Amino acid sequence: MILRHKIMLLLLGIVLFILLVSPAFIFGLEENIEGLEASVVVPEKYQRVQAGEMLQFQIVLKNIEIAGRQDIQLDYYIKKNEITINHRRELKAVETQASFLSSIKVPEETLPGIYNIEVDINEQKTALATFYVTSNEVGQIRTYLIFLIIAILVVGGMIAWELHKLTRKR
Repeated sequence: MILRHKIMLLLLGIVLFILLVSPAFIFGLEENIEGLEASVVVPEKYQRVQAGEMLQFQIVLKNIEIAGRQDIQLDYYIKKNEITINHRRELKAVETQASFLSSIKVPEETLPGIYNIEVDINEQKTALATFYVTSNEVGQIRTYLIFLIIAILVVGGMIAWELHKLTRKR
């Protein structure tokens, strides 16, 4: 009977230990990154990108308050007015600080304008930078050609209609 109580107390102690200890420690999840300083920098070369191109940017992480090498989850968002245009997720191994280049594709159908690249770190910290999307030159040429063909068809149709009217009058 006493042995059974000791086993029950031991099991209860283990359960309490599991509940009190950080889930990050037990399940290998990332620790809290309260002191983290994060920034995103879009190099001057990539301040203006065309729709359909890759946007290159640099992420700088400082004062990471986690012990040893840890994996952090980075979520990259291209946004305009809080509307997500594209998203990509990446895992990186870091220690006390890190600086690295990353990229995300600007979708081809993205309209010209000012956009944000937002980086979420472990869903706890956010850093952002702005960049400008210009229209894709091939897309512009295609659009102009379509308008030109439509204009030629409309004018040709009008000429054909007038010729048809003239031949009916004779």
